[in-house]
Amino acid sequence: MDNNNNWTKTLLSVYRYLPRVTYAIDKIVKTRAYNSSYASTNNIAFNNVMNVANTILDLTERKITLINLKLIIEKALHSIDRNSARILILKFIDGKKSNDIADLFKICLRTFFRKVNTALDSFSKALSRMGYTNDNLHKMLKNEKWIMETFNKSQKETVSKTENFADNFEFHSQIKNSIIMEFRKVSSF
Repeated sequence: MDNNNNWTKTLLSVYRYLPRVTYAIDKIVKTRAYNSSYASTNNIAFNNVMNVANTILDLTERKITLINLKLIIEKALHSIDRNSARILILKFIDGKKSNDIADLFKICLRTFFRKVNTALDSFSKALSRMGYTNDNLHKMLKNEKWIMETFNKSQKETVSKTENFADNFEFHSQIKNSIIMEFRKVSSF
């Protein structure tokens, strides 16, 4: 499997968190702006106009990137076969178990995994057609550490092939932990 399929898994896995992260960024921007009006000798450097403006601009750029990413994912999903998109949504975005999805489609598990691989390839090709290759996605998302960590974990999973990727509950727990750590870093602005 190539990096484009790793990006496919990564993007679909982080999709469900994008609205929450952008909402959290909005709250941080609002809080940072409100708190900037309270100056004391302890926080005068932290609340100077340039520092506050740069922080708000950085956070706004992050939000724009995440909103664009959400739109890219949706456009790619709309451009592939309906059943393939449905399988990817159920598996990666909704976090349904492979057995449950196979039952829903009334297919055996082996057929399900073939369909997942076909759907991943279709999504990856849709991204490429839209101009989002491995290099472009790395460049676009390099500052989103939680997404890059998810990508790196996906790469390691692909290389090691130790677990069946159908058991992605732990994968999503790791994403949540990465997001929480990222929120803590961003909140310290």
